[in-house]
Amino acid sequence: NDALRRYGEEQWDVMFFVQGVAEMILRDVRAGLPKRTMRFLIDGDNHRGPNNVAVVIPPGVAHAIRAEGSEDVIMVYGTSTSFRPEAEGRIASDVETATLPESWRKFLGSDQ
Repeated sequence: NDALRRYGEEQWDVMFFVQGVAEMILRDVRAGLPKRTMRFLIDGDNHRGPNNVAVVIPPGVAHAIRAEGSEDVIMVYGTSTSFRPEAEGRIASDVETATLPESWRKFLGSDQ
């Protein structure tokens, strides 16, 4: 029963980007530590250079990832616990749910 576990306080995540360029935001929200934010770009392995890194994210560090540019991002993602999407603490983004501006809806017609 995931409701009885402190899933967000025990799971470590590891990510490695194979393709594309990703923007990552990390926000440290661990109790007793100062709130800090990091925002950086990670090059996938197909863009060889100093920005090819693996990222290890401890419990209590919120994270967001998005593709930077038009190239698809492919990543290898591992967790220290059994991954259960329903147990993930997810904050939905306005980008995901935003409607088109009125001017675009008019331009595209009533089918939008």
